[in-house]
Amino acid sequence: MHTKNFSLLFVLLFLASIVVACSGGQTLDVPALTPPAISVQMTKDDCPSIEVQAGMQIAWTNEDNVDRVLLLERTDQNGTLIESGGTDLLQPGDMFSITLTEPGQYTYFCSEDRTDFGTINVIP
Repeated sequence: MHTKNFSLLFVLLFLASIVVACSGGQTLDVPALTPPAISVQMTKDDCPSIEVQAGMQIAWTNEDNVDRVLLLERTDQNGTLIESGGTDLLQPGDMFSITLTEPGQYTYFCSEDRTDFGTINVIP
């Protein structure tokens, strides 16, 4: 009986050591914020509007429990699209960052149907 328990314990310890060895050293690739930077938390109820200096890094974190999108657009005075970008998938806890260098007003959408949005005023 003791041999059987010892064998089972040995197998469990061996498997545990493999799990620890395989998981060790893995890190999530989260973009590093480089100053000057601003961090924005997104939820289904909140896509806050912000004002930043041109060249400042902006990082959005999905604080919701569902996937979100983050689409950025800048239009001219006539409403013509000048720039667009972003990401189609921002899973819970994920971060997306961008540095806007052109002054102006940007709109960002944090829902696929574009009902949730905020503005970014980039000043020189």
